[in-house]
Amino acid sequence: MWDIAECVEEKSDIKKKTLNGVKIKIIGIGETGNNVINKMTARQDIRADFITVDTEKSNLDNSKADTKIFVSSMISYEAVEGLKKQIKKEMEKADMVFIIAEMAERTGAFASAVIAEIAKTMGILTVAVVSSPFKSETSNKIKLAKKGKKKLKHLTDTIIVIPYQKLKELYKENPAINIYEKAEKAFVIIVKGILDLIKKQGIVNLDFADIKSILQNSGKTVLGFGKADGEDRAKKAVEQALNTPLLERSIKGAGKILMNITSGNDIRLEEISQIATAVAKSTENPDLFLAWGTVFEETKCRNSEDFEQKGSCVKVYLIATDFRN
Repeated sequence: MWDIAECVEEKSDIKKKTLNGVKIKIIGIGETGNNVINKMTARQDIRADFITVDTEKSNLDNSKADTKIFVSSMISYEAVEGLKKQIKKEMEKADMVFIIAEMAERTGAFASAVIAEIAKTMGILTVAVVSSPFKSETSNKIKLAKKGKKKLKHLTDTIIVIPYQKLKELYKENPAINIYEKAEKAFVIIVKGILDLIKKQGIVNLDFADIKSILQNSGKTVLGFGKADGEDRAKKAVEQALNTPLLERSIKGAGKILMNITSGNDIRLEEISQIATAVAKSTENPDLFLAWGTVFEETKCRNSEDFEQKGSCVKVYLIATDFRN
């Protein structure tokens, strides 16, 4: 039985990656975290150092992460200290860390808290993106998830929750395996949406200090995303974002909002203003602090009914924090 954390593999030829000078670490924990990391590494548009942490060496063998950390399934003092030592080493000079985990997984609930505490102690902006279990899960798993989320609220700057139950209700005709696939894609969308704000590719840009000022010590966060093309694309996209089914609550009462608008360079200032106005109005907070940026990316919305429609797709991604109630 392994009783300490150890680094299984670290690719020595990996060049440390930065996004506009910001060093980002994305840590996937357990089977779910590892699956999400593999999806991210398959893309070319997420620039970060990838790390996986697991109690199963078979999962680590299949991981595409830059660094793989094995940790004992026995939660002993030696295991915790070993994990802390390895994470401290990996977190050196990092500016931001994403922690990805399924809270109903014992490994996810345990390791996410240890890693979050280390990152916060080192002064790193720490964002946890985690799942909550189905209502049909065993009571032990539900209790484990609640306890894990409660810990992370105190140990991270912000926590974003993907509720499996809502996914099940949205895709009730789909097999269970498809629900998990949808959840893994949601993890990727959430992380990429935040990272896109650091790219500085549009007419209005946010720097890392802006992003940190909103996410730091913000507690629980809700998010929304939408996309549309054709006539009234800005209106349709923001309406989708404000009514995202995965939202655990509306953005009403939010004190701070971080928003990304992605489109081709044909987007008009009038459309941007329309999106920002709709978001601000939905919070019903006259003192709202809204920080937003744009990213130019020529794309077409999938499943468009009119394939000859002129104009690129408009995507709206928002993160709401600092709720008054």
